[in-house]
Amino acid sequence: MQSILFYFKKVSLFLIFFILCSCQKTQYSSTYKNTKTSSFSKNADEYMTALTNLGQFNGVVLLEKNGKQILKKAYNLSTKPTDSLSSLWVTPQSQFDLRSIAKLFAKASIIKLESEGKLKQSDFLNKYISDFPNGNKITLEHLMHNRSGLPRELTTNNDNCFDLGSEEIIELAKKEKLEFEPNTDERYSNVGFQILYYIISKISQKSYHNYLKEAFFEPLEMTNSGGHFDFDTSNLKKYAYGHYKKNKQLTSVLEFPKEDCKTGHLYSTVDDLNKFINHLENEPYFSALNEKNQIGHAGGTQGKRAYTFKNYEQNYNLTFLSNYDEIPFQQIVEDLKKILEGKPYQIPREVNRVEIKLPTTVLSHYEGTYDFAEIEHLQLKFILEDEYLMAYQNGKLNGKLFAENDSTFFWDKKSKESVVFRKKENEEYKALLDFKGVRWEGLKVE
Repeated sequence: MQSILFYFKKVSLFLIFFILCSCQKTQYSSTYKNTKTSSFSKNADEYMTALTNLGQFNGVVLLEKNGKQILKKAYNLSTKPTDSLSSLWVTPQSQFDLRSIAKLFAKASIIKLESEGKLKQSDFLNKYISDFPNGNKITLEHLMHNRSGLPRELTTNNDNCFDLGSEEIIELAKKEKLEFEPNTDERYSNVGFQILYYIISKISQKSYHNYLKEAFFEPLEMTNSGGHFDFDTSNLKKYAYGHYKKNKQLTSVLEFPKEDCKTGHLYSTVDDLNKFINHLENEPYFSALNEKNQIGHAGGTQGKRAYTFKNYEQNYNLTFLSNYDEIPFQQIVEDLKKILEGKPYQIPREVNRVEIKLPTTVLSHYEGTYDFAEIEHLQLKFILEDEYLMAYQNGKLNGKLFAENDSTFFWDKKSKESVVFRKKENEEYKALLDFKGVRWEGLKVE
């Protein structure tokens, strides 16, 4: 299933964990439970150290509990800055790409501009871009909450967005067809946020990055944050380059891919990002952004992961940044939350999955083509061959699936990644792909 990696060069990870269900099949040692506040730091450190020792984390973690910082630490796969993994080396002061966390800044920007009387979330898009198709149906609020109907990515010239200016991106966005009527569904859209970046810039008469600098970075003393394509990046001194595995070899991400648009590329540290998430507890942000007394966002792409979150009811912050994408992203979030909430959790250990044989009458139920809308409509076709399910992508064999139980399949016994088939209410099956620490849903289309 390794060729799916191609899609993760472009697909930013957006993770709303009260929607996404737990997907990891990690094996664990004994269950532990916090009983004392003083144990939070020790338990979190023990957990992250165990994960790092398994080769499943490289980055920086910052935790707060009851308004007090209880952990800020860098975890390195490298044992020292000069060994074979030295390009991965990070410190608590390292600066990481934020990826889709830039969208949380965009939402906060819209809220701030609204509080200043400069726009309204209920404004229709055609107020700012008069000739935008369906602009009389799409509001700024729809764009903020991925309910516009616009696709995830630009479908024209999407392999060279890097060299486009904001006006050119808007012209391409005008050509996109809606995937659903505005406000009738929810589907992640980078196109929608590029439009928001443009509107923020238009209203403020500044670039999106410079607006963030004036509205948030400088007032909050986020001195190690900025935009990668600002005129002034003199504070970018400790950048953590991303890394991923290619044919089991560690590979550095030394430049931005051409399909990425420049606007929205931010960098920060765990300290700065923690300042921002704490700022959002103030009005007008809290009322507009909190869901179930929580505010957070995640981001990621090939070689890069980012997460920040605040739980106001239980009064804790969780932020981590990583320059390595072979991490169980969602499981880290869920387990660190358990630790901070004093709930039972488990220390990870090495995976060693066991195959079982299933009758072909069971396997045949899962045959078909599944469309993963959130991965740019990636389609995987599962075919029963020689008593095994085989996965095909673009007509090419992608891998053999081994059954772990009657609905869960894996392709590497040492990996947590899986395909899980579940029956929907209409008796059709859906496929849940656990890949790069995130679960993606695919609907059967044929």
